Amino acid sequence: EDTGTVVVHVGVVRSEHHGEVGFPRRFVDPLVPADRKPAAAFRRSLDAAAAGATAVDVVVTLHYHRRSAPDLAARYGGRLWAPAGSVTWLRVSVDVPYGPGDALPGARVAHPSGRDDELVLWHPPTGALISGDVLLGGVRKPYRVCPPSWLPDGVTRAGVARSLAPLLALPVELLVPLHGPPVTADAHAVLTAALTEARRP
Repeated sequence: EDTGTVVVHVGVVRSEHHGEVGFPRRFVDPLVPADRKPAAAFRRSLDAAAAGATAVDVVVTLHYHRRSAPDLAARYGGRLWAPAGSVTWLRVSVDVPYGPGDALPGARVAHPSGRDDELVLWHPPTGALISGDVLLGGVRKPYRVCPPSWLPDGVTRAGVARSLAPLLALPVELLVPLHGPPVTADAHAVLTAALTEARRP
């Protein structure tokens, strides 16, 4: 099954069928750059990715990542997917609310994140774990559970780590945080270390 094209932050990850007709395209938390010239180039890349697609789906992981998703869904006549707990906060029409355990386009599966308005996405064909806010990447700081200031009232870093712990049973080979660079080496060990650190008193 083709996994489509995944748009992460302001970059495009091309599938093996990028630019070919007859395949679906999937965008996750897309963000068009604010500056005019980079935005135009980015849209051309998206237009090329969507050209000839059998379907376009735009997925957001939480309402804070609304970003360019509604505009791109409208641009390509695609469906907008959002966690059910984020729908009221998005203030736009959501075509498909989704919840934990739901299967999403491109063979992705939604998993609990420890907060009601966010879900993380697991992609079995590539072993990729895609996260919005609960898991962060970084250059100066390690891959980690987000700080307490990013979490809703009553949600703790330790609680997030406990909710994410079942993911350790999966063969995680790639970590794709929507904040920070992807982790391509020892991804499972890096995820384990991040959850272990967050559970410490």
